Parts: sequence; structure tokens; C-alpha cells
Amino acid sequence: MQLKKGEIIDLKIHALAFGGAGIGKYEGVTVFVEGTMPGDEVQAALTRIKPKMMNADLVEITKPSPDRIKPRCPHADICGGCQLPFLPYEKQVEFKKQHVIDSFERIGKIYEPPVLEVITSDNEFFYRNKMEFSFGYDAEMNFTLGMHVPGRRFDIFDITECHLESEESYKIVNAVRDFMKEKGWPPFKYSCGEGFLRALYVREGKRTGERMINLVTSDDMPDDFDEAMKGFVDMLGEFEITSIYWSQVISRRGHRRQTREKLLHGKRALTETMILKNGDELSFDILPQAFFQVNTYQAEKLYQEIVNLASADSHGTVFDLFCGTGTIGLFLAKHCEQVLGIELNEESVKAARENATKNNVFNIDFYVGDVGKLIHELKERPSLIVVDPPRAGLTEKMIKKMNDFGAGKIIYVSCNPATLARDCQWLSEYGYKVKSVQPVDMFPHTFHIENVCLLER
Repeated sequence: MQLKKGEIIDLKIHALAFGGAGIGKYEGVTVFVEGTMPGDEVQAALTRIKPKMMNADLVEITKPSPDRIKPRCPHADICGGCQLPFLPYEKQVEFKKQHVIDSFERIGKIYEPPVLEVITSDNEFFYRNKMEFSFGYDAEMNFTLGMHVPGRRFDIFDITECHLESEESYKIVNAVRDFMKEKGWPPFKYSCGEGFLRALYVREGKRTGERMINLVTSDDMPDDFDEAMKGFVDMLGEFEITSIYWSQVISRRGHRRQTREKLLHGKRALTETMILKNGDELSFDILPQAFFQVNTYQAEKLYQEIVNLASADSHGTVFDLFCGTGTIGLFLAKHCEQVLGIELNEESVKAARENATKNNVFNIDFYVGDVGKLIHELKERPSLIVVDPPRAGLTEKMIKKMNDFGAGKIIYVSCNPATLARDCQWLSEYGYKVKSVQPVDMFPHTFHIENVCLLER
């Protein structure tokens, strides 16, 4: 009998895939079903059929796993922000560690990898310091401010409660939604490039208590905008906002996209402090578009692991590749003679230099440029290389050049176990051996896992 799309099948889920989908078997073929977990018995409707794998949408859980819990979030059935809200936290941690092990063994061909116990998050909820909420429409074309519906590119649902950032953050979202509905300003339609309201960003300083709001719009200005924004600032006054920005996105076909920022209220930057267990402390000024680790407390644990590995030996020059706003390098500068950071984003490097000055760190310098190209121009010889690349990882050319530097130690920070494992296999061909892999759970209730990997010759 040939299976067809839409056909409903019975499955028992036996594992989780990276990404959070449950895995079952139907007539010997692997089936992936979102929203399920090991132990669930389900009915699922087939959406994609291939000879060796199929995808299906969950129709009904006929018998829930004994480990299944009721999600705290009322939007768990429709929101894709958290993929594992029905899984107890200790089970999430087990899954993430096993995924790291599997990645090294299957992709990196590094068997019995030295993967340590996951550094867990002290806060399962309200751990993020930044969230983005989108303006849009639901399936019935009602005005919404919230999150994207998974699998629906343009549909946004109203999020009235979210347990990722803070209770205050979703109260702000609800207040902004009511304000904009009253104004009658149209959300931006990405399908046709028309409309005004794009997004709302809420940033928080977890250690400082500061809060930044950034309203993002198109340049299709309503007639009453100037007067209305005075009311917008006044309305937000009850939330003790430190900074209120308005960012205008100017996008024209055939022209480079531009973003203009205007500070409407408060101070120019949000200040956040990070304190490591060893007592190292740094303060950072964060602008609206700047990258900053979104889990402050777990980032402190992550950086402490890096400092511990780096300071086990004395180091002269340290390379900090893909350095972003310089957070890792600034902490390392306290424990070595010199740090050189490279980052492609010019604004990030500007912020990194400002943060170095702010913290009186003078043995660090930053270069703007493509890491893959710029490392060929560096004349210094590092004793340690720290690399924190994007999810795509490194290239073989970068790895060859890293080898040419002759560093005895590499600390590889990665948010993608698959590319980390692949790159470690490439590095092993140059004599580098994986000494330890420390997973750090930065994002409870999602499938994401950060890793700090130590390689030595």
C-alpha cells in the first residue's frame, strides 16, 4: 500500500532529533513529528514522504510519555520559540549532552569524546535579556504583536505571556499592542513591502535592572507620527524604561537597505555588568543593534570556563577570532600579555573598543575584517587561539592558517555541535586533539546547546 500526504498513521516516539522533533518508525521508515517526545504514542498526518524518511504533523497524543509535563507557557501549542517545553529540564539536559556526543562520533569520527556534564542554567525561565516581537496579522488578518507561527512565514500570533525574558517584558508588549491598535497604524507586510510597524525589541540588563525599548518601522510615515510618539514615550513611563529608540528601516528595490536610529528618551546605551566566579568583572554599554549574549548569567559561566582553560598556562599573545563586541577577549586580557580580536562587523568592533576603554583594558586591540582573509595578514604568533564562529563553523583554509600559527592550544566556542565536530576532525589532521568538551545550556526549553572545546597538540 502506497502512503499519501495527509494520511494518518500511528507511531510510538523513541528518540529526539536535533531541532526537537520526535522520531518514530513506521514500516521501517523514520518519521519526524514536531511536538512529541520519547515515550509518546501518537497519531500523525504525513506531510512529506521519501523512501528513507517522512515528516508528519501531530494530530493527537493517544498515550503521553510518562515523562511528559504540562508546559508552563499558554502558547506552547502554537509558538515555536521553545521546542521542548513539555520535557522536564533534567531530560532536556540529557538530550543535549547526548546530541553533542552523537555529533562527535557520527560527524567528527571522534569516538568516546571527552564530553563533560552539562553546565545547567540556574534559571529555567525568565533568563533572556533580549527578545524580538513582530507586528503583523493572524490568519484572519487581525492586527497582532507577538511571534511567528511555525511553518507560516507571514502569520503572527498575539503573545500575551512569555516566560523567556521577564514578566515586565510581556506586560510592555501588551501595552504597546494596545497603543498601536488604538492608533490604527498598519503592520508591515513583507509579502508586498507595504505598511509601517515592523518589530518591537525589549532588552534588559539582568544585573543592572536597565531596560531598552526599540520600535522598528518602515519609512512609510503616518501623518500623526510625531505627536503620537510623544504619547508612546509617556505610555511607557510606567515601566521605568532606561532608553527608548525608534529605528526606521529604509528598503528600496535596487538600493542598499539602511537603518536609521533615533533616541526618543533616556540614555544612549543600556549598561550590563558581567561578574565571573573568579571575581573578574566587566561593564558593557549595549546599543540597539549590538550583539550581546542573551543569557547573561549563563554567559558568565561560559566565559569562566574559557578563562579557566586559558589561564591554566601562561600566554603571551592570544588571538580572539570572530570576537564580536569583544566580551571574551576583554576577560582574557586580564590573564595574558596581549589579545588581538578580529570581527567582520564594523559596529561590533567600534563597541568592542569602547568597552575596552570603559573597563580600562589596554592590552587588547581589534581589527575589522573577514577572519578568513585577515588572519593571513597577521604577523604575530599566538600561543592560544580562541575562536567563536557563526553556526556554519570554520573553513578548511581557516583551519590550515590556524595551524600555520603554531599555537599549542585552541579554545573553540560553538553553538552548533555538528560543525564543531566536523572542524575538530579537520584540526585533528594537523595534530590537534580534543581534550575536553564542556556543554553549557544557554537556552532552556530549546534544542540549542553551547560548547567550549579545548584542543591541544
